[in-house]
Amino acid sequence: MKMRWSLIILIIIFSAQIAMADWLSEPSVFIPTYYADQNIDVEKIDGYDHAKLLTHWKEFGLKEGRRSSPVFDVKYYLNKNQDISKQFGKKNYKEAAQHWYNTGRKEGRPSHPDFNVRIYLKKNPDVAKTVGAHNYIGAIHHYVSNGYREGLTAK
Repeated sequence: MKMRWSLIILIIIFSAQIAMADWLSEPSVFIPTYYADQNIDVEKIDGYDHAKLLTHWKEFGLKEGRRSSPVFDVKYYLNKNQDISKQFGKKNYKEAAQHWYNTGRKEGRPSHPDFNVRIYLKKNPDVAKTVGAHNYIGAIHHYVSNGYREGLTAK
C-alpha cells in the first residue's frame, strides 16, 4: 500500500512540473523563430530547429534574460514594473516571466519595448471589438497570431 501511494505522489509531482513548464513554450512567452532572430548567436548554432531553440530558451535563455517573443521581454518587464523588480529581484527572470504569464498579462502590464497591449487595443479598434476592450490576454494572442505578421501598431 505504501508503494502505491508513493507512486501516486510521484506521478502528481511529475505532472505538476510538466504543467508548470508548459507556460515556457506558450506563444506569448516564446516563439522559436523570433527567439532565433533576436539571438543570432543561438541561431548560428541551432538554426531554426524549434526543439533545439526551445531547449536553449528553457536551459539558458530565460536565465540570461533573452528576448523570447514580440510581446515579452523579461528585462524590459522588470525595468518597467518596479514592484515586480522589488518583489523578485532585478535578475530573477524566471519568477518575473512566470508572474507576467500568470498575472501581468491579465493586468495589461508593459512587457516589451515594441508592444503595449493597451495601446494595441486603442490603435486597433477592430481587434478590441473582436477580443474585448479589456481582454489583454486575448489581445496578446491576437497580436502573436495575426497582428505581428500584419504589422499592426502595438506601441
